[in-house]
Amino acid sequence: MSELVVPSDLRLRFARFGQAEEVLGRLGETIEQIHDLNLAGAGNTSDEIAQTYRSKVDGPTENLKVLVKRVRGVLLMTDEGGQLASDTFDQGEVEAGNQGRRW
Repeated sequence: MSELVVPSDLRLRFARFGQAEEVLGRLGETIEQIHDLNLAGAGNTSDEIAQTYRSKVDGPTENLKVLVKRVRGVLLMTDEGGQLASDTFDQGEVEAGNQGRRW
């Protein structure tokens, strides 16, 4: 039977996913700023140049926003799930010690 080895820095490893999620949060804010600048630069008008520009930029910008949001969700879920797993391993270690002392 193989032995389960839990790295001593497991909690820290999972916390890095939370840190990456925060970085992506800032990226999402930057994408919003870029989008606002694009709107201001192209104008929110019905002229042909503005509409042509917006037809090329708006879709990909929206796709990028959605992608960042989804990846942030996965990173956050991994961070939270990892913290719970780390808590479970810690509690298991405590419980095993308690059982060993009672035996």
